[in-house]
Amino acid sequence: MTDVEITPQADDQLEQLEAEDRERVLKKLAEAQDWTEHRLDPLSGWPYYKLRVGDYRVIVTWDRDDDLLRVEAVGHRRNVYDRHLPP
Repeated sequence: MTDVEITPQADDQLEQLEAEDRERVLKKLAEAQDWTEHRLDPLSGWPYYKLRVGDYRVIVTWDRDDDLLRVEAVGHRRNVYDRHLPP
């Protein structure tokens, strides 16, 4: 099972979501722990992966050697890529 680490930035973004949306995101992250290969899509041009949760996206880095998903950003699909991706 893959471990999940949430960065402080992503934790703040999760707190800003409605309770129902936050629960859906956390549920999808739990699913991604068991089915990582099948849940994540690589972001072209970036060293990140995305996890789709309805209208929201979770941007993660996947360290396959340490079997770790690091949540970098969480936000609405319309602006998560522009506003929240670390350089």
